[in-house]
Amino acid sequence: MYWKVRKVSPEQLMRQYGVHILLACSLVGNFMLFITRPKKEVVTKEQKNDFGNFAKQVTTHLLDTSYINYIESTARLQSELSDSVKQRLRADGILPATDQDLKANHMEFSKARRVCAMQFKQVDVKDPNQNGMIPVEVQGVVAVHSADESAQQPFHLAYMVGLRKGEPPTPVVVSMQDLPPAPVVENAPQQ
Repeated sequence: MYWKVRKVSPEQLMRQYGVHILLACSLVGNFMLFITRPKKEVVTKEQKNDFGNFAKQVTTHLLDTSYINYIESTARLQSELSDSVKQRLRADGILPATDQDLKANHMEFSKARRVCAMQFKQVDVKDPNQNGMIPVEVQGVVAVHSADESAQQPFHLAYMVGLRKGEPPTPVVVSMQDLPPAPVVENAPQQ
């Protein structure tokens, strides 16, 4: 029994199995894309670092009552906080309600030569919630020194950070909460 050997050209193979080869390549490609896709609900290390730095910046601007930086820090909060957070802070008396209040506070801090220093003990950036907001908790100590007083005050603030539309999108504090200071582990890694 002899087998007849047929010559098969690449053109015949492509006509006969071309669709199958394309389908297999498409399946492999889509499978690789599916495996390597980024998860939307997870924050990368770079994003955690960026949001942590943003939270430190907002905290510094919020708690800084140094006569040197007070006006600039308060002005920067206008772009870092949402309108609802600014209204709540004005109602609570943390932010000045008017320009006259801002100038009066600055005059008071200047007369007392008030300076502040902050030490951040812990910045904890968590994964986004179901609304896409990123919870960030900041803990530390603010030290105030002036002609009138010298004191250290611990702080523990929790922010919900979102992104403001624009090019490029900028972070904004959508809500914030003042929590009771918790004991901080001294050997915890800072972010």
